[in-house]
Amino acid sequence: MAKKDEPLTGYEQLKYMPLFGSPENYISFGGEIRYRLDTFAPYLFDLNASQKDFASNQERILLHTDVHLSENFRAFLQVDASTEDGRVFTRAYDQSGLDLRQGFADFILPSADQGTLTIRLGRQELWLGPTRWLAVRDPTNIRRTFDGALVEYVNGGLTVRVFDAKPVIIDKGWFDDTTSEVETFKGVYAIAKKPLGAPFTVETYLMDREQQSVRYARGTAHEERWTLGSRVTGDIGPVKYAVEGAYQFGTFGSADISAFGFNSDISSGVGSLVGIPKDSEIKPRLGFRTHYGSGDRNLSDGTFRTFAAPYPAASEIAEMSLIGLSNAINVSPYIQFQLPHDIFIEVNWNCVWKDTIADSVYGPPGTILRAAGSTARGVADIAEVQLEWDVNTFVKVEAVYAHVFAGDYISAARGTDGASGSDFDYGRAQVMIRF
Repeated sequence: MAKKDEPLTGYEQLKYMPLFGSPENYISFGGEIRYRLDTFAPYLFDLNASQKDFASNQERILLHTDVHLSENFRAFLQVDASTEDGRVFTRAYDQSGLDLRQGFADFILPSADQGTLTIRLGRQELWLGPTRWLAVRDPTNIRRTFDGALVEYVNGGLTVRVFDAKPVIIDKGWFDDTTSEVETFKGVYAIAKKPLGAPFTVETYLMDREQQSVRYARGTAHEERWTLGSRVTGDIGPVKYAVEGAYQFGTFGSADISAFGFNSDISSGVGSLVGIPKDSEIKPRLGFRTHYGSGDRNLSDGTFRTFAAPYPAASEIAEMSLIGLSNAINVSPYIQFQLPHDIFIEVNWNCVWKDTIADSVYGPPGTILRAAGSTARGVADIAEVQLEWDVNTFVKVEAVYAHVFAGDYISAARGTDGASGSDFDYGRAQVMIRF
């Protein structure tokens, strides 16, 4: 905006306020207000006697200020407040009084090879790249943040990020969030765009998550889990693809970890196949997603084979966010429509199975769905439709409906009140204003 010839609008003045007479020195303000409604009928396959049918009303507000002083220093401050009503048991990331969500300083240094080195210190979201194993947890009321350090090197198409941090523990009061003393996260994440002229992007990473206590079907113990993986993305004509694989090693209690994970998303525009002109505002797209997270074949031997992504999005398998990535095989064909007036629609079908019989089904954090004695592997089939509408620059509306068909394993499970697992419906409506 510093180079704009016309006078800045009122909104532009909020986003760009020069300081000390130099265009490189400025302060910017912004934020977000969001309302979200999630409905479950019933919740979690009717396996939770305390939470049956319910509607969760969630509101959040985010406010930030961004200060740039020369090309070598930046300070970012973000506060938030969130409320939730409707759940029997409120989760830690559902509500909080006003609190510091992010607060960090960037020191930007030129390097001898024309690259740029940035040192970021403080509370931050720690977004490393588009891997599906790591998410900032935006669907929940309170986004995930860490206290720690990030060092980023950028030179042309190469980006390398090295980090060492601890997750932030959320409390409900005002400015009372703390740094975890029982969990750490560190590693390196590298992105190479078109390496050696190749028509794709390669991401490679090594990440270590250590937890003092974590629970799986085989028990609860201390865990240090390393994830070594790579992701390749690109285009081949109308086809877009993203393929990612990872191997995990480390220790869980006295057992050695050896686990595998894989995901892919391949899609293609199909407008020309159905006679839609290239310049049409209607753009249909067909695609196919897959996910695999290995399961434990023997719950008592010395090798632990359950894959557990470091910090995945809860909605990785369907938007209802109730089926985890561990011990799971998931395939999902979908069709998307980009429509006039910035309307986007997706219809998909998710099929989910267990990888191994011995291991369990993993639900929301801390939840394990067990069906004693069952040798079934079918978890669920999910029919889902999503709608997104960018009303204008500031307002976005989203809606989701899904019907979840319980698989044979879930049907064999019993809830705390003795009820067997059953089908359920999920719905979501969301309005977000960003400025």
